[in-house]
Amino acid sequence: MKSISGWFFLAGYIVLVGVASFLQKFSMKELNPYQVNFLMTIGMAVTAIPALLITQGNLNVPIKSLPLGAPVGLLMALGSISYVLALSKMEVGTAAAVSTSYIVLVVLLSRIFLGEHLDWLKVTGIALTIGGVALLSLE
Repeated sequence: MKSISGWFFLAGYIVLVGVASFLQKFSMKELNPYQVNFLMTIGMAVTAIPALLITQGNLNVPIKSLPLGAPVGLLMALGSISYVLALSKMEVGTAAAVSTSYIVLVVLLSRIFLGEHLDWLKVTGIALTIGGVALLSLE
């Protein structure tokens, strides 16, 4: 059952982030990339605060988790602003397609630092991802 709920949440992520990425381009007709990113930050706070209150009853974050958690938040924030800046200079389809190549980095880092198995299917997936990104980024 745990796997099914994971797939459900992943499907939600794909739909929500896909629609939001598409709509970002429209929002940049009136907002600059920094304003879009700021509004995304507000949206994350509006959802994260109630989620923490509902699931744990408070806004506490363990101090011992800050050395890893804070850089994760900072990297995600910098990545978000980098994406929005790229989107302001590129077609949304190209920016979205190329941005998915982060998956290759995740798989390789998972192999190196977490010892996750890299079988022929994953190697094929990486090759297809790189090939797909290359095809989708052709103008």
